[in-house]
Amino acid sequence: MDPTRPPSRDKALRPWLLGLGLVLAVVAIQGGASQTPRPLAADAPSSEFSEERAQRVMRHLAEDIGRRIPGTPAHREAATYLLGVLRELPRVEVELQDVEGVYLDDDTLIAYSTQNVVARLPGRRPDAVLLSAHYDSAPEGSGAADDALGIAAMVEVARALANGPELENSVIFNFNGAEEYGLLGAAGFMKHRWASQVRAFVNLEATGLGGRAILFQAGPDASWLLDAYARAVPDPFGDVLGQDLFQNQLIPANTDGHVYRTARIPGLDLALFQDGYAVHSPLDRPERVEPGSLQHMGDSALAVTRELTSRPFPSEGTSGPSIYYDVLGLWMIRYGLQGAWAWAAVAALLAAGATVLAARRRVIRLFVALEGLGFLVASLVVALVLPVALAFLPYYAFNRPHGWYSSPWLAVAAFGGLSVTGALLPRALWARRLTSRGVPSQERMCSAWLAGLWLWVLTLGAMQLLGLGTAYLPLWWTVGGALGLIAASAFASPRARLAALYAGWLPGLVLTVQLGRSLLELFIPVAGHLRLGVPLDPLVALLVALPVVSASVLGLAPLQESTRFGPSIAAFATVGVAFLVALIFHFPYTPERPKRLWLEHRQQEGQSKLLFSSWDFPDPLAALSGQPGQLHATARMPGFRGGYEAPTPPAALPAPGLKVLESHYDESTALRTVRLRIEPGTAYLVRLRIPKTTLAGWLLPAPLPPLDPDDTSYVLDVLSSPGGSRELSLLLKDREEVPVDVQAFFAEWPPPLEEARSRLPAWTTTNLRVSTYTTLRL
Repeated sequence: MDPTRPPSRDKALRPWLLGLGLVLAVVAIQGGASQTPRPLAADAPSSEFSEERAQRVMRHLAEDIGRRIPGTPAHREAATYLLGVLRELPRVEVELQDVEGVYLDDDTLIAYSTQNVVARLPGRRPDAVLLSAHYDSAPEGSGAADDALGIAAMVEVARALANGPELENSVIFNFNGAEEYGLLGAAGFMKHRWASQVRAFVNLEATGLGGRAILFQAGPDASWLLDAYARAVPDPFGDVLGQDLFQNQLIPANTDGHVYRTARIPGLDLALFQDGYAVHSPLDRPERVEPGSLQHMGDSALAVTRELTSRPFPSEGTSGPSIYYDVLGLWMIRYGLQGAWAWAAVAALLAAGATVLAARRRVIRLFVALEGLGFLVASLVVALVLPVALAFLPYYAFNRPHGWYSSPWLAVAAFGGLSVTGALLPRALWARRLTSRGVPSQERMCSAWLAGLWLWVLTLGAMQLLGLGTAYLPLWWTVGGALGLIAASAFASPRARLAALYAGWLPGLVLTVQLGRSLLELFIPVAGHLRLGVPLDPLVALLVALPVVSASVLGLAPLQESTRFGPSIAAFATVGVAFLVALIFHFPYTPERPKRLWLEHRQQEGQSKLLFSSWDFPDPLAALSGQPGQLHATARMPGFRGGYEAPTPPAALPAPGLKVLESHYDESTALRTVRLRIEPGTAYLVRLRIPKTTLAGWLLPAPLPPLDPDDTSYVLDVLSSPGGSRELSLLLKDREEVPVDVQAFFAEWPPPLEEARSRLPAWTTTNLRVSTYTTLRL
């Protein structure tokens, strides 16, 4: 038989059937493996975690009390409720911590006073594990998942531990009262006398309302924490990608864990992240929280806390940064940086051995594989560029961006199909080139595999040098690819070789599908409140294309056995273009996955108006058609797109008191000291904007924050308890009066704001704000 003769149609379909079948099987298995555990009923043993018992706490906070904004009576009511619940537990010491201070959150200095509910379950040793969550909520919703769920989990963990045997180490609980406004409750806890006893922390958070609680940050420099988590948690779920993103400042957010890590306390951050469409919105309600999510959060927190309290804490400097990831929610793999380099060396040696073996058995020729490396790089470039380039069409050609928002599968089908199309084009050219030179079909297949294997080796080395924990993906692609080539070299049967190669494809495929799915489940809901002035279709296309491209490096190699690339390219191009068209004409929002709007009732300089804006890129004007009167376009609100305003009747909003107690000019320093008293009144937050050209400093226990070149003002937020006041002194460069903008935010929503919200369509959700805005001259 002629070895260069194209295989029959059935043989040409065989790699596609096997490859796509494996992908569908992995997706199905991974979906099943990510299911939440069965919730335990209220009659579960008191030493176990019961979701039903914990739900009572979550529901009371989110439904009976509602929005728990710091500086409001509801916030104090929540603290009083938690004090009562915790005091019913045996052996638990409980107290209310009234704390005030200053904290720098990015470029804003916050002067705060708040309340933490702090509890302690003493062990045989004073060294303690800290469990932390926040009971305050964002103004726009009651915060069932963010973070009443974390608080409820902590209460139930405290109950289970208090009803169990005495612990070796102590456990401290910080039910902190102000996270949403700059991690203030955590900062305040560090002033508590028990803070010095903390040796590790477990922080409970939420960026979504469903799924398992993911371990997204660990450490720093504490592999023993990961060991404890992996040993104890029954359904481990976590990935070092989140840690890579946070540590490289690619996520513009932080958790309370940032405060503890700054104080050199290592710890674990756990959070729900699926169904992020509802977080920080009125949809964040108890009935929307997925059954079993609270159970998994609580089981994980209880198990790792028991493990950490069962033995002495290691001394400082006993471990370094770690790489960690779960496999189908069954096992947690973790190792340190030295282990990562050792595994990378083993993988490279394994790839070299597979290369030598394949060459000796004349399965491949090295110069053919080297030529294939160039075509493979071209294949990857086209596979990334094609979907990203076509992703500009929805907005720039049709003005219909974000059609994937409520239906992410449209993006997967459209951009995934286009990515496969791009990956096939250079491969088709290479296959024709090799066929014309008489290279046998089996050698074409194995040479393409070898080229992909060494591309993964190079990628692994580059990611290791960059210190990225996600280098575990090229590690497993390299190991699986090398083992697949070794097995294929041992067989003479084409079918056996094909099966061997795809068996080596599986380890990398499982982890890539798992990570790619998590990325999309996290990012697409976040895109609804990511305040960027550009459409995000190209970025979503890239997020879809990256795992497709990763799988194609080795997954498409068996196709080189054939030269019949035309039908495959046509099929995937048709699928990609068809779903791209569907995506363009698909309406982006639903009531369950709505568009986020910003609606503010602002009283400024004698005028009362409603301000409408959009959190995501698409213009909000279509959502405002039901508003009475004429809307006027306004200047772009900071961080938002598509601003509109309309006059509205004024509300009874008393401006905060701002009294100058003293003003003194020092001739020797040419600075004027102005001492102020701020009395927020019924406002929960007062924001001062002071021109940076006039402010030389302030008499607060923090320096002036660094500003971007485009910033024109220093921002000082004052977050106070009801009826409280705050004094501060400003050092001004000018002897003349200086304009200071004062904005006050109120928790009560006046009737015009409620009426405006009621006129919005069902496919929207609204972040409401009420403020007064005045300019004073100091």
